[in-house]
Amino acid sequence: MKVLPIGIQNFKKLREANCLYVDKTGILQNVIENGFQYFLSRPRRFGKSLTLSTLEAMFKGEAELFEGLKAEEWVKKQAEKPSPVLRFDISGLGAFSSAAEFENAIIEELSNIAEDRKLDIKIASSCGMMLKNVIRSLYKKQGLVVILIDEYDKPILDNITNLKKANEMREVLRSFYTIIKSCDDYLRFVFITGISKFSKTGVFSAMNNLVDISMLKRYGDIVGYTQNE
Repeated sequence: MKVLPIGIQNFKKLREANCLYVDKTGILQNVIENGFQYFLSRPRRFGKSLTLSTLEAMFKGEAELFEGLKAEEWVKKQAEKPSPVLRFDISGLGAFSSAAEFENAIIEELSNIAEDRKLDIKIASSCGMMLKNVIRSLYKKQGLVVILIDEYDKPILDNITNLKKANEMREVLRSFYTIIKSCDDYLRFVFITGISKFSKTGVFSAMNNLVDISMLKRYGDIVGYTQNE
């Protein structure tokens, strides 16, 4: 029997190591073909990060990783014209003592992404405008952009016992995420994950175009393993 990939959140690493993989690519293909902007809420360690990693590989057209999987033909076609993917893991930024420190970390991360992608952008003073600059530059260079955001709510949950600080973090996130809606013309697909529902935090009050699939039965097995599996 193949090795069960406990703790592996990278789809490429999982496939190249020939680990056991319960094929979720057919469900993800269905998500892509039937919508534009999604939100998924699940507890930690339920496979959200692996889901985003799989979506990233699909949009990049990394066909060799999908041999024998349900989305193999879709990815082969996508490989003819890969989409630029902007994947952002909020949990990977660390913990912060202030909202200003958190916002600076986002700006720095986006600056690093721009440098890696060789994007010619202006360094903005706010994380929202910095995100917009990166999205527009990616669009001009490669076409419609895919945005994948993991653990969107971590800075709020990290400070859940400190209401003042949690609210300050929320305002930074609000300015960051509301930019996404204003960039609709530059975007192909958006998928955001977190632990809490966005309607409970106020972060997405201006992003009413997100489709929350967290409790939809047809996507109930988008992450994790079912009893049959």
